Amino acid sequence: MGSRIITLGDSTMQFNNYLKFPQTGWPQALVRFLKPDVEILNFAVNGKSTKNFISLGLFDNALNNMKKDDLVLIEFGHNDAKKEDPTRFTEPFKDYQENLKFMVEACRSKGAHVILLTSITERKFSGEKLIDCRHSKYPEAMMVLAEQINVPCIDMYKLTREVLSKEGPDASKRFYMNFGKDLYISYPDGLEDDTHLRYDGAYMVARCFYEEMLRKKLYVDLFLQ
Repeated sequence: MGSRIITLGDSTMQFNNYLKFPQTGWPQALVRFLKPDVEILNFAVNGKSTKNFISLGLFDNALNNMKKDDLVLIEFGHNDAKKEDPTRFTEPFKDYQENLKFMVEACRSKGAHVILLTSITERKFSGEKLIDCRHSKYPEAMMVLAEQINVPCIDMYKLTREVLSKEGPDASKRFYMNFGKDLYISYPDGLEDDTHLRYDGAYMVARCFYEEMLRKKLYVDLFLQ
């Protein structure tokens, strides 16, 4: 096993610099759980689905930078669910699965190891109850495909929903870009964004991933223990 992790995904994974503070992609917090010599190459891009990540050449760019024994994490679903945008929308049990299978096979052809990750949940409550997101059919589609092609799958949708359900509607705001006025210079009027993460949310997601990797005994040599 090598010492590089490559991340392919959307804005919940994307690296964010100080210009977008406090927005944080969860792999930015994953470093806290990795051994010091493990490098993360983050190719995740805001607004991308499996469809336009491939069509815009972003997957080819990642593939060209891939080496034997890299661990590749693939997480898409939020933007695949956007029916209003034909450049991004995919049917969960059709082209979404086909695109994921294409990426997995291409990564494997480079000698890389692949793990599929279902999308993290959005923060959507009805009263005290966490309700399903519009991308909720995509996790099932991914898990079905993962079993068919024999690739590990971490159900981040389920894991993050368990945390939000426990935290409740108010406490869970700290995980997301949902805050009041005058907290951040970049957002003087506050923000109500229940999709994108602040650092607390990135750390929460990274911890869910880390703990599940250890529980499943997957590539544990990469992680602090």
